Amino acid sequence: MKNVFLALILAATAFTANAQQNLVVNGDFETGNFTGWTKSGNTSLSDVIANSVTSNSTYVWRSGATGSLNYISQNLATTVGGLYTLSFDVFNSATSNQTFEAWFDGALVYSFSNEVQNWTNHGFANLVATGLSTELKFGVRNDPSFTRLDNIGVTAVPEPGTYAMLLAGLGILGLSLKRRAS
Repeated sequence: MKNVFLALILAATAFTANAQQNLVVNGDFETGNFTGWTKSGNTSLSDVIANSVTSNSTYVWRSGATGSLNYISQNLATTVGGLYTLSFDVFNSATSNQTFEAWFDGALVYSFSNEVQNWTNHGFANLVATGLSTELKFGVRNDPSFTRLDNIGVTAVPEPGTYAMLLAGLGILGLSLKRRAS
């Protein structure tokens, strides 16, 4: 019985350590405002609005900055050398004078120009943080219309030790059950 209890604790610890916690504050804009975000660049025509096109949230960030990019950013608490996964949903209906950029730790991760995107989920794994604080930044220019962004998430990629702990817990549980059966 003691071994079963130990195995359950190890398995629960592994699952808890593996839980995907979003590091982004207000990544779905459900506060109805820019809580957690800093605006910069050409901040004209940049707001959080009630969702008027299909997405998973009540609110979205909408940007129609003209002539130059509008940015929103926030600094995330990260581990030096840690691996992270970035995901977000973007919507764009403009086919001219439009640019979208996603940056992580000073590196351009994704961009597109003049491309129609119905709500499209984008994901990027194994992004490396070089400091204890990592900037996440999005830039948009959309002269004729608006680009919308929602459901932004950054999660840590579990370390191999997490899986080892899970396997150890499950192995002990299996051995305990086998011993009990005999």
